[in-house]
Amino acid sequence: MRVSYRSCCGGRVTVYEQKGHLRFCCQEMRDEWGILIGFGVRGHPRTTSREVNLFTLHPQSSGTVIPGITEVRYCPWCGVEIEVVRLK
Repeated sequence: MRVSYRSCCGGRVTVYEQKGHLRFCCQEMRDEWGILIGFGVRGHPRTTSREVNLFTLHPQSSGTVIPGITEVRYCPWCGVEIEVVRLK
């Protein structure tokens, strides 16, 4: 799996944005991309996270839901290493 990104400085914080074509390692990764797994934070095209992450939801007793991200370095379905490459 290969994911390309670009970085830009937004003041004091560097932000990252997925760019270019994705090269998927398996059909399961292709099917779940952007839903269960993806670059950065789900729903945000620019993010301070430059990793590929699993997206989770954590319901709270107050009724709110806190989104979570967990970095993954290998495909959870086929085990292929995930390459995150910076474009210049």
